Amino acid sequence: MTVSDAQKRAVNKWRSKNMKRIPLDVRIEEYEALKNYCDLHNLSINGFIRKLFIDAIGYNKEQYI
Repeated sequence: MTVSDAQKRAVNKWRSKNMKRIPLDVRIEEYEALKNYCDLHNLSINGFIRKLFIDAIGYNKEQYI
């Protein structure tokens, strides 16, 4: 099933209001080590980094509502 143009616009609108990109530059060997680790543990790189971030700052969504 293909995504309609209206649905794409709706998703983009939601993302622009609710998401913020964080660029991250790493050395190639660091990226390869991270990718190997994530592959070995069946994790996405994005999910792994987000979990590190949340664990490090002690983020609790209810605190910020």
